[in-house]
Amino acid sequence: MYLKISKSSNNLINTPYIFSTKLNNNEKILNIEVIDKNKLLILIESADNIKGAIYDIENNKIIRFIER
Repeated sequence: MYLKISKSSNNLINTPYIFSTKLNNNEKILNIEVIDKNKLLILIESADNIKGAIYDIENNKIIRFIER
């Protein structure tokens, strides 16, 4: 995943990266997809639904949730 959005794979080796979605106990990440060079779509499943989170790579935070 990182290689799809990074200009250099050396960044992966030299830079520690902490990612936290602050999931509840009943939630889990189903998939992470690249939207563009600055955003990821994170699919999160809970007991009764699936929601999407738009993650801003530059600001290191979730900027929007999408629920059905």
